[in-house]
Amino acid sequence: MIINQLDPFDEKGFKKLLKEIFKDAAWLNIFLHDSHHGFTHGNQVRLACLKLIKNLTREEKIRLMQEGKKIYSKNFLKHAVIAIEIAAIFHDCGRFNNKGKIVAKEQRFHHILSAKRAKIFCDNIGLSTIVPAVTDAIICHDFQSKKLTPDLKSSKNIIGKIVQSSDQMGWFHPDSIHRTLDFNKALGVSFYNPAVSIKERLKWTPTTKSRDALTVMLSQLFGPTGDDRFGVKFAKEKVEEYKEKLEKNIIKMA
Repeated sequence: MIINQLDPFDEKGFKKLLKEIFKDAAWLNIFLHDSHHGFTHGNQVRLACLKLIKNLTREEKIRLMQEGKKIYSKNFLKHAVIAIEIAAIFHDCGRFNNKGKIVAKEQRFHHILSAKRAKIFCDNIGLSTIVPAVTDAIICHDFQSKKLTPDLKSSKNIIGKIVQSSDQMGWFHPDSIHRTLDFNKALGVSFYNPAVSIKERLKWTPTTKSRDALTVMLSQLFGPTGDDRFGVKFAKEKVEEYKEKLEKNIIKMA
């Protein structure tokens, strides 16, 4: 099915295309209804990306247009924005394997499966030209710092940085604790485990399984906010605004 999709996407349009392309795939049904890394989260990141695009600095806007021209000489800005939207929707879909299951040991490689599914989507809607940009954005979206995610890398492209920044903003959003709790429940992890020491909490990294959700929440609150993680200025400023309320919400839940 080739539709040469260049019109703006919306939530219903994305869902319709997903169902037409992937049909009755087991992972898709879970993805569409999941509360932590499913379509709802992907769409929230997509909307955050669009907001970031409107708030880019002059230099960032120039970079976005330049990257769009490398993708396709005509309608280059549309191609760049659509690449961002598709990457945002698909970035976490690989957390659900082909059987629709969430398996802890598979989570650190979810970006690879996500990128493969995004490629299938792009090819089916006649936009194979944006695949490299979409793939880069998805592969790099989970980078936080060289210390915390040494096996990952930050995107060198503004398209990837927009997706990464939008997704990482979610870690610091005051309401992020609910997603964190839901995901840890899916992995069989409780909110608080008294056996976890302060030392263990401080050593935890996002690429390993935590023994309680509180460990993850504290990492969210005190995680790095450097340029490698937030390559978009507006996102970095927004994250600093989130921290105080996030802290209050974590204390309230505890």
